[in-house]
Amino acid sequence: MAKISAWMALAAAAAIIGSLLLRGEFSEFGVVGPIAAAALLSLGAYRTLTAQSGGLRLLCGAWGIATGRAWYAPSYDFPSFVPGVVAIGAPVLVSAVGLALVVLHKEKK
Repeated sequence: MAKISAWMALAAAAAIIGSLLLRGEFSEFGVVGPIAAAALLSLGAYRTLTAQSGGLRLLCGAWGIATGRAWYAPSYDFPSFVPGVVAIGAPVLVSAVGLALVVLHKEKK
């Protein structure tokens, strides 16, 4: 389950960076949080996929930050045909599922 979460983290990090690139908002202070979340998701995914020490803990923390950012940032610029509940709920749900996969992962020794 951790590998699935790690691959989801890489996809989420790419989506966060892609969203920032499409909006072109790299000059504002408000992008520090999303960039930090994407960086932590990427680093946690890398450490988890390569079975390095602390990878699961880092990935779990990164998913927690991503879930909080997704829950806190309701001002997404979505097209008008996307319902607001879906626009806000989808990133929160994906982040929560990624977090749950890491938390419920059983390590084999």
